[in-house]
Amino acid sequence: MNFSSLGRFVGQDLRRNRRNFVFAVVGIVVGISSFVFFIGLGSGIQRVVSTEIFPLEANRIRVVPRMMQFDDAASGRVIDAAALGEFSRIPGVAAVYPRMKLAVPSTMAMVGSRIDPEEIERISRMPGVRPEWLVAVRDFNSWLEIMADGLDPRLVENDAVFGEFRDPDPGRPVPILLSKRLVELYNSGFARTRNLPPVNDILIPYLPALPLTVNDSFVSDAQVRGDKVPLQVRLVGTSHHALLGGISMPLETVRKLNRALRGERAADAYDMAVLEAESSARLTSIQEAVRALGFGIDTGQQRMAESVGFVVTLVTLGFTLISLVIVALAAVNIAHTFFMIISERRREIGLLRAVGATRRDIRVVFLGEAALVGGLGGAAGVALGTAACLAVDWLAVRLLPEFPFKPDRFFGYPWWMPVGGILIAVLFCVAGAFPPSRRASGLDPASTLTGR
Repeated sequence: MNFSSLGRFVGQDLRRNRRNFVFAVVGIVVGISSFVFFIGLGSGIQRVVSTEIFPLEANRIRVVPRMMQFDDAASGRVIDAAALGEFSRIPGVAAVYPRMKLAVPSTMAMVGSRIDPEEIERISRMPGVRPEWLVAVRDFNSWLEIMADGLDPRLVENDAVFGEFRDPDPGRPVPILLSKRLVELYNSGFARTRNLPPVNDILIPYLPALPLTVNDSFVSDAQVRGDKVPLQVRLVGTSHHALLGGISMPLETVRKLNRALRGERAADAYDMAVLEAESSARLTSIQEAVRALGFGIDTGQQRMAESVGFVVTLVTLGFTLISLVIVALAAVNIAHTFFMIISERRREIGLLRAVGATRRDIRVVFLGEAALVGGLGGAAGVALGTAACLAVDWLAVRLLPEFPFKPDRFFGYPWWMPVGGILIAVLFCVAGAFPPSRRASGLDPASTLTGR
């Protein structure tokens, strides 16, 4: 039986038994639509975790001084200029980005009444500003202990979109970066409860310079030795590399402050270095070389991302298995449907065998019908599941209240999801139709035609 004859025959059978097949395919549609929905939701959550909450960089590692272990007789080395030179000579390392902590405490007095009225007027012209925000800013009073570190400007050159991130000229405000996670927590919690304006790409260019007093503390004077250094700082962007619980300045600015307030040793001690590999394939050998030099690898963020991702994967897998169980039950229903059709078409099958159709031809006819039913049911399930994803996504974005890291869309749409849905539907339908097809191909022509 050639392909065109097979197609014509399968089409005729489907039309004659369309009512039976419609009822049989309902389970396939429900199962595949559930599969698409949960895979899309899991993919969307994984995207938020890996890109917003715990962003991972495939070709970078964080090197830190190794801590003394109970079973380790060798203490870790300090990251200094000599160590940075050793890092840069490791085969496969393309760039080294050091990070230095500010060695002294700092404070920031944020008193709204002290803000220049011209600055308030400038903020009022910002698109979307509410009058109550301006009142809240003028009434806002806060005294903060500020932690700070210095970042290599090359590492964050794409994040400083509202000004240059470099050591400023004397008398100019120091550019700073804030952590994207810190800003997200502020916008979704602190700002909403106090009716303050959110920090976003629209507001940042309008923000005034803020006062920062270096070598000062509201908590303990014991940490303060020497003169206080008053500065003005201005926000120029947000970054995943910025300090989570404080602010990040240009590396050279922090180096100068540490040298002036704590001496040359503090100006040559780094708390971390980010190593960029030529390719992700070189990371393993680079990590081994770093450990051989006496340093450790900071994997805290990676472990947290992997832990959250593992939980999301388990939940997604659980719901996906439920979807596949629904499809499997639908395949059992497909098998019952084909057994019933075979019982009704015994004489027709016998006639086909009598005119020359082989056992293989009979099996191919029924398996072809099952594959077509599975393909149509799978396509309908994919369409229904995608529509459900889009509808729930639209409602969730608009109706759910703001919360930390609320995404602009909750679902992901990987390219393999619709293809996988249709293939699974076809596979289960063919598997369900296989026993009936073998039974049909084994019918004796003479017995079926004589009615025995």
